[in-house]
Amino acid sequence: MPIDQEFHKKLKPVARSEHGYLIWGPGKDGAAAESDEVKSAYEAAGEKFEPLGIHGTYVAVDFDDCVADGACLPACPVGVFEWTKNPGFSGTEEKLDLTDKAAPVRESDCIWCMACVTVCPTEAVKVDEALVSVAENAESSLEE
Repeated sequence: MPIDQEFHKKLKPVARSEHGYLIWGPGKDGAAAESDEVKSAYEAAGEKFEPLGIHGTYVAVDFDDCVADGACLPACPVGVFEWTKNPGFSGTEEKLDLTDKAAPVRESDCIWCMACVTVCPTEAVKVDEALVSVAENAESSLEE
């Protein structure tokens, strides 16, 4: 299921990542929940599989639809993404396992080329320059 194009109207910012981008929730059962490989990876890692929400706003990744194939990482010409469990790394072979997700850690560096959107097999990525102001407004409401 593709990322909800109107997520910013339906969800609320629930947290800020350690990299400063917003996390929107609540999460849902998405493509990751439908993947036996992803569910097995969580079990093997001893982690509970649970909805994770949408990470980022104007470069948004629906972690519930992300199946950790990593196509968006090398596609991005400015290195917006890196692995959540292997910080600082963005190579497709550098993910730890299928519980790892491509986080938009340098969301503000996006040049709006849409390469990440184009290559995502589950359509879990949304890039929209118009949502920069949404992020700014949502951040101020999160701080209150």
